[in-house]
Amino acid sequence: MLKRRQALAAPIVGLGLGPGLIGRSAVAASRTIGWVGPDTRETSAPFFEAFQAGLRDRFKGEEVRVLERYAPGGADKVTAAVAELEGQGVALIVSQGAATPAVVRAAQKVPVVFAYSGDPVVAGFAQSLARPGGNATGITFMQAELMAKRIDYLRMALPASRRMAVLSNANHPGEEREIEACQRAVGPTGVELTIWRVKQPDEIAPTADRALQEAQALLVLPSATMIRAAPGMAAQCLARKVPLVSGWAMIARAGGLMTYGPSLEAGFRRLANYIARLLDGASPANLPIEQPTSFELVLNRRTATAIDVRFPEILVAQAEQIIE
Repeated sequence: MLKRRQALAAPIVGLGLGPGLIGRSAVAASRTIGWVGPDTRETSAPFFEAFQAGLRDRFKGEEVRVLERYAPGGADKVTAAVAELEGQGVALIVSQGAATPAVVRAAQKVPVVFAYSGDPVVAGFAQSLARPGGNATGITFMQAELMAKRIDYLRMALPASRRMAVLSNANHPGEEREIEACQRAVGPTGVELTIWRVKQPDEIAPTADRALQEAQALLVLPSATMIRAAPGMAAQCLARKVPLVSGWAMIARAGGLMTYGPSLEAGFRRLANYIARLLDGASPANLPIEQPTSFELVLNRRTATAIDVRFPEILVAQAEQIIE
């Protein structure tokens, strides 16, 4: 398991020598940006730390002040956090994951830079990835075409698997495209695919339990909701000796058998490029929304041993990380 540093307790985080500053001096007139996370500071720490690292790399010697706000209570708290940040005169707001739709709706005075797991076009706050056309831009981690690769890796590890269940967050914009990609991927293989959708977090455990009664593998479509539920789902799969496969490394670290997809931390680091361009006067409407171009395969050998799966050497050779 990777260990993370404990998140800083102060609402204004320092990146440099002075509190709340990136750079060498503590000039009062430094540029200020906001950060809104949908969970607690502790839960958001890996993403905020990656964002900080990107800022340090991009803004060498320059001064940027970051005001952190966290809104685990839902859209109303996100809206209040945005209003507070705008009232404090931030130049822009960075939105983490599930907070993004509410942040974009609430932001009236400043641009928004996001790292978002869903499809921003389907979510309704971008006209297209190439030309967002509104007040927000950033990175989307959703790439439906990766579903076929995840299924290929799963079948390499379990060639005899013929019944797969897909567990999806029905509220996650773009999940229909991911489901369709799964169905296309298994079409020529003879694998039987069942689709299970949930709308609320408390539906995940009972729905997974029903899916696992027949499935030989559980394919979880990645989203923030599924990350939070990953330890419980992994335990359910472990009890039935059924592999859990998904898209983000955090789910493998929580006990899933394997994940394949973009590095979330790398995506949050890249947000610094958007910050720099917007602070220099660019319009978010004209800055294309990025999709990751590098991906990581993470294998959990501890889980594999517990459910009697042996990873083939060809799979091990392609893995960026193996959890022992």
